[in-house]
Amino acid sequence: MSDTMKKSRRVRKPKKQKVKQGHKLVWLTLIIILVPVVIIGYVLLTSAQGNDKPVEGNRFGVNDLNPKIQDAQMTSIQGDLMTIGGMESATLDLKSATLRVNLNLADSADEATLEAAARQAYDIVNSYLPIETYFTNPENGKNYDLEISAYNYIVDDAHPAEGWKFVKLNKTSAAGDFVIDYITQPKNAELAEQVRNKDQQIPQPQQDPNADPNADPNADPNAVDPNAVDPNAVPDESLGYYDEYGNFYYYQ
Repeated sequence: MSDTMKKSRRVRKPKKQKVKQGHKLVWLTLIIILVPVVIIGYVLLTSAQGNDKPVEGNRFGVNDLNPKIQDAQMTSIQGDLMTIGGMESATLDLKSATLRVNLNLADSADEATLEAAARQAYDIVNSYLPIETYFTNPENGKNYDLEISAYNYIVDDAHPAEGWKFVKLNKTSAAGDFVIDYITQPKNAELAEQVRNKDQQIPQPQQDPNADPNADPNADPNAVDPNAVDPNAVPDESLGYYDEYGNFYYYQ
């Protein structure tokens, strides 16, 4: 073979193998499936973790409850409340923008003693938390409410309800002054007595004066009397006669 033919021979290059795209489609499909699954799983997990906690919100604006009641002020108030005569225990509770003061006095305390203790507690609160500043609404906001409850005991097996005395002093932020209510003293004693004896006040059904006294009170009033005469029954002609107008008369 000549040198010219050797030079003209072309060397064939190996063909490139095309890379298959199947594995890319598999990964893309897995990603499309896993993304919503992960999102749903995260939502379910966070919801399950918060099931034992209430949903909290804030119904007050930036101008409300200003200034705020501090724990140190409440501690000082509670200490002074124990100096009230006949006081057995005193507690304070601040929830939902309402300061609640509970005064448990001696079992023998009457309503006059409870009212005096509630008024004295009001003055103690005012000395640490001025009423005009903390418990009166400003022009563009809302402040705290104040409730002072004074009682001689809590009703239980050893303390009957008959001797229970309870007086409450209320001062809302929208009101100009406080109001005292005697919880255990009815405002309308006559109406309260009627409510207590409501079973005796229910009128009994009146009996028909023409009713048979020997009749069964449990009998069905709609039952048919077997001895009653049926007005639609055909009379026995052997016992009477018809007149010219079709009326039947029995023989005398």
